[in-house]
Formats: sequence, C-alpha cells, structure tokens
Amino acid sequence: MTRRVLEPFQLGPLSLRNRIVLAPITTQYADTVGQVTEQLLGHYEARARGGTGLIIVEATYIEPVAQAFSNQLGIYEDTLLSGLSELAAVIKRHGAVAAIQLHHGGRMAKPALTGIQPVGPSAIAGAGGVLPAELSKEQIGQVVKSFARAAVRAKEAGFDAVELHGAHGYLIDQFISAAANKRGDEYGGGVSNRVRFLVQVLEAVRAATGSTYPVWVRTNAREYGVEGGTSLEEGLEVAKLAERAGSIAINVSSYGPSTPTNRTTAVFKPAVIQHLAAAVKQVVSVPVMVVGRITPESAERILGEGDADLIAIGKALLADPELPNKLAVGREEDIVPCIVCMHCRDTLQNPDIVGIRCQVNPKLARDHESLPPAPAVPKKVLIVGAGAAGMTSALVAARRGHDVTVWEKSSTPGGQLLQAAVPPHKDAIGFFTRYLESQLHRLGVTVHCREEATVESVQRFHPDAVVVATGPKNVIPAIPGLESTAAVSAGDALNGTVKVGKRVVVIGGELVGCETAEYLVEQGKTVTVVRRGQEMATSIGPSLRPFFLERLRKKGVVLLPGVRYQEMLPGGLVIETPDGATRILEADTFVLASGAVADMSLYEGLRGKVPELHSIGDCVAPQAIAEAVRDGYAVGEAL
Repeated sequence: MTRRVLEPFQLGPLSLRNRIVLAPITTQYADTVGQVTEQLLGHYEARARGGTGLIIVEATYIEPVAQAFSNQLGIYEDTLLSGLSELAAVIKRHGAVAAIQLHHGGRMAKPALTGIQPVGPSAIAGAGGVLPAELSKEQIGQVVKSFARAAVRAKEAGFDAVELHGAHGYLIDQFISAAANKRGDEYGGGVSNRVRFLVQVLEAVRAATGSTYPVWVRTNAREYGVEGGTSLEEGLEVAKLAERAGSIAINVSSYGPSTPTNRTTAVFKPAVIQHLAAAVKQVVSVPVMVVGRITPESAERILGEGDADLIAIGKALLADPELPNKLAVGREEDIVPCIVCMHCRDTLQNPDIVGIRCQVNPKLARDHESLPPAPAVPKKVLIVGAGAAGMTSALVAARRGHDVTVWEKSSTPGGQLLQAAVPPHKDAIGFFTRYLESQLHRLGVTVHCREEATVESVQRFHPDAVVVATGPKNVIPAIPGLESTAAVSAGDALNGTVKVGKRVVVIGGELVGCETAEYLVEQGKTVTVVRRGQEMATSIGPSLRPFFLERLRKKGVVLLPGVRYQEMLPGGLVIETPDGATRILEADTFVLASGAVADMSLYEGLRGKVPELHSIGDCVAPQAIAEAVRDGYAVGEAL
C-alpha cells in the first residue's frame, strides 16, 4: 500500500523526503553548559538514519537567563557553533532536513541553573515556579535581538531552518496567553497585542537571516485546564497572525495540565489533537504540522482527511528511530511501539537521572554505541522466563548471533506484561508484548511454553549460558486470620481466573493494587483499597499519578492509606485508621496486592552447575518495565 506519510513534501524552499517530522523533544544529552556531546550526536544521527524527513532539534536556549532544563542544548553564544555545526552535518548526512528550535523559558527558566531571576511578560509565577521579573519594553527588545542572533548562529551552523517555540508555557507563549500576560501596554490586552512579541521575533529573525531562510512557529491551538488561558478561537488568531508575519508553517500543539497530549485514555486513542490541527488548517494557507500520539494508521487518516500536511512524531521515534524506514519496506510489525507510559517525561523531571529514557527502548541515550557481534563460536543460550526481561535478553542475544531458546512455564509469553496490560489506560502495553513475541518468531528463537525449568532439566539441555528471568514471588501480608479467608491475588483477579464478588477490598495500595481497583470498579464492583503506607500509588510517575488518583476517586474507589491491619474475620477486615479508630471493612472478596519479592531459587540451584549463569528482571528484585528491559538488554549484550 502506498502511504501518504512517505510522500516527498515541499516545505517552502525545503525538499523533504517524506512527511514525517521528528518533534522537538528535550533530551538533556548536552553538557552542563549546553554544548553538543557524542550522546546528543548519536541520538539525532539515529533518527536521521532511520528515515525521518525533517528533524527539529530540541528546545535550544537563546540566552543564559532562558535556560529551563539541566543539560539543555544551548545556542546563546558563538563558542557553541562548532558543536552545533557538527550536529547539523550529522543530520543532513543521512538525507534529513535539519531544523532547530529556538527557546526561551521565560518564567519557566530555572534560577538554580542560571543564577538569575527568571523573566516574563508579567510578574506572575507559573505552577510551582519562581516569581519572574516583568520585562520592560527595552528588555523585550533585547530578547527579540537574542532570538535573531540565535537564528543567525543556526544558519551559520548549517541548519536548514529554525522553529520558534511559541507553545507549552514558555516565554513566547507566556506573552500569548492571557493567563500569564496581564500587561497594560501594547504587549497586553487583546490577542493582537499579546501576539506582538511573537510577531516581532519572527520579523527580527527574518531580517537577520534573510527573507528566504525558513522560519516557522510552534504554537498552542488552545490551552487545557488553564484558567483564563488560550481558547481555540484565540489560538486560530495566533496562527493567522504568525502566517502574516512570515511563518512558513504552523506546528500545532496544545498545553495545560489536562491537555490530551499529556493524558492517557481508557483505551489507547491515537492522534489526540487532530481536531485542533484541522481547525488551524482551515484558517491558514501555509502547511500545518500536527503532533500527539500519532500512529502510522492515524497519520494516513489525518493526511487523507486534509487535516494536516506534516506528521510530527515524538515519543514513537524515541521508542524506535527506524520507524520511517520500517514503514517504507512494509515492516510495520517490526516497529517498537510506544506504550504511552510517559516514562520519558518523568525522567526529565527526575533530578537523579540526566538524559531522557524510554521504557521499551534501552538503546535510547546509547544510540552512539554499537551492539557487539557474538563471539566467533556462538553460544547455546537458554533463557528461563518470557517476561519483559527474558524476551529482551533473548532478542538481543539472537540479534548478535547466538543460538537462543526460551522456556516459559505458562501457556503464553509475556510474564508480568500480560497482567499489566489489563487495567484501563494500560492496553498499549499489549502492543509491546506482541512486538516482543513477533520479534522472537522473526529471529527464529525457539520458545517452549508450559516448560517449567528445574536444575535437572536445565542441565540436560547442556546450555553454554543460562539467563534466569523467572519472575518474583507474591508477598502474603501477615494478617491474623488471613489463611482461613478466601483471598485471591491481584494477578488472578486481573486475568479472570477467579470469581470476584460485588464488594471488594484490595489489600495493598501501590501500582498493582490501585490499577486492579480501577479494573474492578469498571466491572461494576464496589472497591476499597487499603495500605499501610501514607500515600497511594507512589511508584506511578508524576506525569500520570495525579490523573490516576483523580480517576479512582471519581469512579468511587475508596482509598484508605496509613492503616494498620488487625485481623481477618469471615467477610471482614479489621483495620485501625490513622486517627486510632477501629473499622471493619466488609467484602465478598479480598484481593491481595501486597507486593512481590525476589525468587532466586532456580538461580541458586544452578550456581556452579552451568558454564555461565545470569539472573535478571523480577526474580532479582521487583521492577518496572524499564528496569526489566534495561537488564535484559545488558545481559543479552554481555553474553
């Protein structure tokens, strides 16, 4: 089938080999002063080599006060030009067009990084931010000049175009949004006044780089959940004014705590802001780019319906930089799927991690490293367990050239992934499970299901190397009387292998317990979740946790943290609440979700009895998908 998304496209003077755009996603792969690094070069080279038509390099700060992220790429002085030139060259070397996004954090800039009070159109702090200093007219003029100088550097470095970041609550958007801009001069008030700063930046950039040098704007079509924020009507006016000022395209996005691009849906929904792009497309004559969880299938629909001209893909190209090339040769089943977990966003907010990460792509942040081939004499490798860790290690080992066999004790591969994909908002995990299965088949890896490994059976197999990935053991909470109660595991409740009554108490309020509660309340059950800890679902990342807890409460799930378990009675759990009161929680079914512990029994039994032995995944310690995949990759690489 001919795909519209793979058609060449003319963007002003730029000839793109296809309509796929790498959306500008901050990576934090630059060094501490914003210099290009080998890691950053490898990241962008992989996505250019993967067949993307237009690469828009991430938010790049234009002056020291503008920095909003640690290890953010910089374009604020000429000393950065050498690295930027190398970056542009490595992208263009592989046939992609290279653009770079110019960025000013405004009130979102971080004084801890800059040592300077942030600035903004008005002295209004953003959510959780520092109070900015209101820019004077003279200072506004200086910022406009900084944008122009940065654009000149981009052109000198060899970038084919620049994008102005006018979205997502940063400085240009702060001027546009009435929620952040309360000025009483010509930069405040009506939409045309609030867009004045953007127009001046566009005009200054065009004047400094020449009228033929391509520049466009990324803008919010609307803001969600921002009181007094940009409406769709205002967003359309912004797009029209940007076009009039010389923007050769409009890159459509959205912003706010409840924007669809930052929230999951009960069942995976692609192209979540297509309607916004369609609205912009109706009011401008320049090409429109659209972003927001776009799959190859939804890209075809968008283009076919005429709602956009270019498809911007962010997270999916983090998961698989080869996505365009695989589409071009009809290998859709080989594309590593994004599971919409927001792990990438969460790592950017984690001070203990420098550099964006992906749960399903352990090579992200390591694109500059090559996978070593197997030794001259490949090994006979046995992987015990076909969960995320086991299947990943099997894939990596097989790709290197080893002879790999997988044993799985259950009837189907997947391990903990199967359970994880059942609750609402989690079905995209199933895409990854099916991808891993298909890749094992494609590589000729033999998978034996219903094959429970013992020390003796492993020895009879005569492997050169064994990787134990058998998963964890469930923790049974020490509650007097529990042994005489018909309690069921969360896994069995999710898999439908046990009957769950109308009234349910879930014992354990971490990720599994709370997700099981949401699944059961959707089945029409009355659900209460209890846990000893003071907060619920703390292992869920900050991007999704507030929305998740809000959903549980709205659906009627009762959350009781900070309790003490006293005893189990027939049909009831006796607890002590944080205020010292005693309560009996009556239920038809008690679901145990009290966590898991390592199960190293097979590994310990095999120690010294096989030539090479490794353990990975949940059998070592209960892990998230990211850690399991990372460990599986590392062992597959080391065999």
